[in-house]
Amino acid sequence: MPALPALLLSIYVIVLLLTMAPLSFSQANTLSAVRMAALLDDQSVCGRGERLALALARENINSQMEGSAQARVEVDVYELQKDSQYDTTDTMCQILPKGVVAVIGPASSPASVSTISHICGEKEIPHVKIGPEETPKLPYLRFASVTLYPSNEDLSLAIGSILSSFGYPTTSLICAKAECLLRLEELVRHFLISRDTLSVRMLDESLDPTPLLKEIRDDKVATIIIDANASISYHILRKANELGMMSAFYKYILTT
Repeated sequence: MPALPALLLSIYVIVLLLTMAPLSFSQANTLSAVRMAALLDDQSVCGRGERLALALARENINSQMEGSAQARVEVDVYELQKDSQYDTTDTMCQILPKGVVAVIGPASSPASVSTISHICGEKEIPHVKIGPEETPKLPYLRFASVTLYPSNEDLSLAIGSILSSFGYPTTSLICAKAECLLRLEELVRHFLISRDTLSVRMLDESLDPTPLLKEIRDDKVATIIIDANASISYHILRKANELGMMSAFYKYILTT
C-alpha cells in the first residue's frame, strides 16, 4: 500500500514545481535552492511511503537540473503528532521564516489542513492539499490552495461506476469517521432512491473492525467499501484476512 502514496506524492511535487516555474526558476541566479515544506501526519508503516516519495521526487527533479543554473529543490519534512490547530500553528511558525515557496499536506488531519490553508492564504504561499475535501467546505480569505485529491462528487461517481459494473450488488460501507457519509453523499443518495442495498457500519473509538467484519460475513455481503486512511484500511484488510474474507468471493473498494 505505501507504493500508492509514494506515486501520488511524486506527481504532486513535480506538478507544483512546473506551475511555479516562471517564478522560481527565473530567479535561479539569486536563489541557490527552492525550499518547500511537507507536513506528514501518518506515523505508521503506511505513512513511510510519503516520506520516501518526497525524497524520490526531489532527487528526480534535481537530477534533471544538474549542470544548469537553475536552483535546486529542497524539501523540509515536518511530522504532525496530532490534528491540532495550536500545534499546527506552532509548526507553521517554524516553517515560514525559512522562506518556503509552498507547503504540501497533510493528508488526513482536517483541523490542521484548515489552519494551514488559512495561514498560507494570509501569507500568499501556495498550499498543495493531498487529502479529501473538508466537509463542510470552509471559506478562506485568499485563494492559495491547490487540491490534488478528487472532489467528493467525483469520488462518489467513480465508486458508483464500479458498483454499476458489478450490477449494483448488496454492499457494505465501513466508515472510519462519521464525515464519510457527507463525503460520499452522492453515493449514499443513489442507494436511498433505488432498490439497491447499502449497509453502513461505523468503526468505534477502538478502531477494531472485527465485529463489523463478522456481521458482514454473516450477512453474506461480498462487496465492501472502506472509507479510511491508508493505515486503518490496512488494519481492516489484515483483520479480514484473519477472518477468511480474502477469498475470490469478496470485492473491496478503497476510497483512499
